[in-house]
Amino acid sequence: MPTSPTHLVILPSYNTGPRLRAVVAEVLRHWTPALVVIDGSTDGSATEMHELARHSPGLAVLEQPRNAGKGAAVLAGAAWARERGFTHGLVMDADGQHPAASIGEFMAASQRQPEALVLGRPIFPANIPAERLHGRKISVGLVRLELLGAGIDDPLFGFRVYPLQPLLDVLGPRRGGRRYDFDTEAAVRLGWAGVPPVNLAAPVRYFSRAEGGVSHFNYIRDNVNLAWMHTRLITELLLWRWAALRHHRRQWRALGLVAGLVLAGLPLHALAEPPAPAEAPLVAAQNLITPDAADWKDLTEALAHRPDTLADFTERRRFSFKKQAVELTGEVRVSAAHGLSLHYLKPEERIVVLDAQGLRTPGAPGAKAPPADPRMQAANAALLDALRLDLAALTGRFELYGRRTGDTWTIALVPREATLRRAVERITVEGAAAVVNRIEIRHSAKQTIEILLAAPKAIAPFTAEDVAKYFR
Repeated sequence: MPTSPTHLVILPSYNTGPRLRAVVAEVLRHWTPALVVIDGSTDGSATEMHELARHSPGLAVLEQPRNAGKGAAVLAGAAWARERGFTHGLVMDADGQHPAASIGEFMAASQRQPEALVLGRPIFPANIPAERLHGRKISVGLVRLELLGAGIDDPLFGFRVYPLQPLLDVLGPRRGGRRYDFDTEAAVRLGWAGVPPVNLAAPVRYFSRAEGGVSHFNYIRDNVNLAWMHTRLITELLLWRWAALRHHRRQWRALGLVAGLVLAGLPLHALAEPPAPAEAPLVAAQNLITPDAADWKDLTEALAHRPDTLADFTERRRFSFKKQAVELTGEVRVSAAHGLSLHYLKPEERIVVLDAQGLRTPGAPGAKAPPADPRMQAANAALLDALRLDLAALTGRFELYGRRTGDTWTIALVPREATLRRAVERITVEGAAAVVNRIEIRHSAKQTIEILLAAPKAIAPFTAEDVAKYFR
């Protein structure tokens, strides 16, 4: 597993319950060292974590005498880490909602650009409550005002890599930012201090109370606290912060670091290079994969024998004649034996199956199937082979390029034949270990289909009923 003398994972925890041990174990499979900050918990988790740390060299536990809030726990962990020589900390929730599989990607981004704040841009599952999404829009709008423009894609998402000393400098001496106001206030004040933001997509899993989800958010107290925080920040901005912030934003633009413009999917080291074609970061000779590539063999075997998996997904379709992407959501079922099944739930319900026999869309009785298109059949077959990482099958009709960083990986399929290129320009698949989290089918520069997969919510063999309903 990746390890670092400068970057560690910080997990603040208050009465998280039985999920804590499983989350910590998953974190340790993806990164060490890790620090659990027990924020005055009364559920016995401190004893359990100390016991686990005795058998896990990469785990440390910091126990706070009383509950002081998430922000206070993170700052205590940051101070502990700085005293021991760490420079950066990835903060994530201890209840399993944040993706441990994305730790390597976020740490790598921070190591390439250590002066930046690396923030998660959440990919929400289909079961996220609507009121949470609407509430976030208000926060995004206020933070854009406080930062004089875009830069922080989601101020409430706590999956981030902080440069520890700047974090302690901007929030350590202050009284605010100790509870649920921490994530937003930390992002804004680090922006005011000149720390450039970098936004990376990350899947989120939402647990209901029936699934053991834990939330200590107090609707009245914490909303009042957030309102007071924004009042303070806007007042401070208007009185004296705006001039320095305008200077910082000019620097960010010069570096190409304003979130959502240059860095969405672009390796940070490319910023120091001369302008290159969009394909250069991945589609390049040094990244070419051959059918017998030994350094991809472990992943090929893992994907070929991947268990049946159920997850939420969001699909975004972009067209040249539309300014906004068309967004669809639903559930995806992936099976090594049966193929891929997309069960669309919004805006309308339907099922699309992709397997060895091609693409099938079950319709009403008597409905006629669309005319067969050999080019799209080849593209669909390639997508299925890409999900299995069947290198021998892929390299017959595609040039295959790939890159791996720790557990995270990306492969790109570029058609060899001109006739096939008229149907699909490129297929890109991204994942972590044996889990696929993003698929992009690029037809042209202005027409793409992007499928974002949340963390698996079930890993178990599909029943006969599931196979009959969602596959063939």
